[in-house]
Amino acid sequence: MRSLFWKMFIGTWLTVTVMVAATVYITHFANFDDPSEDARWEGPLLFDAMMRNLRRTHRHGPEHFRNWLRRLPEGTADRIYVVDMGGREILDRPIPESLDTLFRTLNPRNRESRILVDRKPVFGFFVPMRNGNHLRIAISAQESKEELLLKFLLKRFGPILLLSLLVSGIACFLLARYLSRPIQKISAATQKVAEGELHHRVAPTLGNREDELARLAREFDSMTEKLDASMSEQRRLVKDVSHELRSPLARLQVALALARQKQQGNGDINPELDKIAKAADYLEDIIGDILSMPVVGADERPLDDVVEMNGLIHALIADLGDEAAGKSIAIDFNSSVDEALVATRGSSLTAALENILRNAIRYSPEQSDIRIGISAGASVRAGKDKQHRLKLTIEDAGQGVPEEKLDAIFRPFYRTDEARARESGGYGLGLAIAQRTIRSHEGEILARNTTDRGLRVEIFLPILETDF
Repeated sequence: MRSLFWKMFIGTWLTVTVMVAATVYITHFANFDDPSEDARWEGPLLFDAMMRNLRRTHRHGPEHFRNWLRRLPEGTADRIYVVDMGGREILDRPIPESLDTLFRTLNPRNRESRILVDRKPVFGFFVPMRNGNHLRIAISAQESKEELLLKFLLKRFGPILLLSLLVSGIACFLLARYLSRPIQKISAATQKVAEGELHHRVAPTLGNREDELARLAREFDSMTEKLDASMSEQRRLVKDVSHELRSPLARLQVALALARQKQQGNGDINPELDKIAKAADYLEDIIGDILSMPVVGADERPLDDVVEMNGLIHALIADLGDEAAGKSIAIDFNSSVDEALVATRGSSLTAALENILRNAIRYSPEQSDIRIGISAGASVRAGKDKQHRLKLTIEDAGQGVPEEKLDAIFRPFYRTDEARARESGGYGLGLAIAQRTIRSHEGEILARNTTDRGLRVEIFLPILETDF
């Protein structure tokens, strides 16, 4: 049983069932009366005594029952009337008119009967005798039905209350303990997470539970794990930013020191000034890229501009033509869409695609080619109607990326080769900027390795529909 709802339902149901069964047992089968008290002549005990003496009367005759009635306490015998076949009451008492109907209905075919007299139940019995002088007996209750019920409950209230408190107390304790323990563990885990212990997990401490609380614990662990990863990413980001900023600053300091030395010796300081300029440009690029990274939830500006993707790609190819020509790289562009209009804001989409295309040029070997394509289609993750989606692919001729790192390349400052020299270019922000920009355009970006070439980046963007 994996549902907490059904555990609570069945637990409560069983508790009530046990309490009802215990109450029925006490009220109908258990006997808590003291036979030495006057109450022995009331209710079931009086009835039992009368039936025992009737069995003896069947063997010894009516005289035995007459003697038993005479020994009853005063007031108790007045509730029992016995009439023989001649219609005479065996103690010569006058028969109440209210009992005439009852006595007339008692016969060998109808040996038991019951009526109400003054709201009090009266029971009648036909008792056959060996000598043929059969007896008809009527016994009246001392109280009315309501009084009997109230008296019965008062006598049995103590044991019923005690048993009910005991059963319900045990059941409620077990149920409360079962429900509160995982809640207490989740609460303690929340405190630890608030104190910074993001590695703490709750689900392993709950054993094999599969109910709603176990699912809540697993979701809490998943949230904590993501929070831990996010914090680790932030720490790594700070570390990487510090490292990236330290390198050009160090080069600036060295170049400045050399420039001062050459200036003092009247040497040529132009090479050092060039190094200073390059380091400053590198530092400016890093800071510019960091500032240009879209922040989720922070950029709420609407997509108030439109760009035609074919023209945008042609413009980017022209702008990056010198970089591609420097490595003898050919860029092959094919489009199956005549006009692909995409909503955008400013130059954000242009900058994102430029980053991706520049990465493709950087990681493609010399004398290779880059393939760019535009078509209509939707990714498996998007689940959108492909007629309303644009698919842009940029495929380089590099060495690709290990499969387990394909998703990681979109993280800020992530490098597939941590030992790669800084001079090889790039500092791990291009794809991160591209991913956030594409998502802000309600699109999606994926990366995968091709079978015979390098890395393929696939971008899916919604196409604007026009009425003309």
